[in-house]
Amino acid sequence: MSDPLATPLGPGREFDRIRKMAERWRSVARGLGDDCAFLEAGDAQLAVSIDLSIEDVHFRRAWLSPHEIGFRAAAGALSDLAAVAAEPLAVLLALGAPEKEPESTLHAVADGVGEAVRQAGAAIVGGDLTRAPVLVVDCCVIGRTGAPVRRSGARPGNVLVVTGSLGGPRAALAAWRAGREPSPDARHRFARPEARHGAAKYLASLGARAMIDLSDGLGGDLLHLLAASGVGARLEVDKVPVHTAAQREAQLAGEPAWAFAVRGGEDYELLAALPAGVTEEVLRAAPVPVAVIGAVEEGRGVRAFFHGVPVELPGGFDHFGAQP
Repeated sequence: MSDPLATPLGPGREFDRIRKMAERWRSVARGLGDDCAFLEAGDAQLAVSIDLSIEDVHFRRAWLSPHEIGFRAAAGALSDLAAVAAEPLAVLLALGAPEKEPESTLHAVADGVGEAVRQAGAAIVGGDLTRAPVLVVDCCVIGRTGAPVRRSGARPGNVLVVTGSLGGPRAALAAWRAGREPSPDARHRFARPEARHGAAKYLASLGARAMIDLSDGLGGDLLHLLAASGVGARLEVDKVPVHTAAQREAQLAGEPAWAFAVRGGEDYELLAALPAGVTEEVLRAAPVPVAVIGAVEEGRGVRAFFHGVPVELPGGFDHFGAQP
């Protein structure tokens, strides 16, 4: 009998639970473990994913407007399509809200979802509306791809690259939790993440061997890509692009900026393994900044270095662990 967990997952309590669920589903599940499920559709494949955003778990109303709550939920879900270089096609929205929630709140959340979907070039094709004890935004996304970039294709000799900069959303969270208002740039990175569809298409055109979006932080998501591919990596943490707001918050926390950024989640940037021959000139032509941060190696796990000195790589966000 085939293993329903087609792509191996990395460490973490969330993924331990997924592995146990996959064992129970063995006879009815298949193809689990990547950023999207893939369904045959003629000459192409449909990429399908779903992402859940719950009040006081993923966001707080004191931090975000209803419009931002909707936008953020949809953009995070759409990022899974970018992770496999799929063209966004459609979104289904399931929305739960307290019985006495004002209509204006629901309309604003819906407008935020609509804006993110419009930016991605997709369409809202259905969903569900129900009463719930708190605000819940659940987005199912559907894309199309002729050749998906999965997590499992990285090979020794590939170079590791990351788009954009890391740590902005975590900087916003750190400020809020300390009773301060985040800087406008940090707040923007948290409230309005950008799904990197254009960058994904460009990296795929360069022959990306494996890719994942950084929803749980580089320190965790890199391990998932490596576990899926059955390889190890050398990571040059001094080359990790750190958002300016993260640099400021890291200094306040007494933590190295790179470590602060590596532990942060919800960046929704892309981590990719590219062929060894890729040049800096080619990467500069990408629609967003792309930084080379390491290389894929034989073996397992990550060897991290700061200016050549070995360092310990912090883990990423753990949905069932103590929160940073």
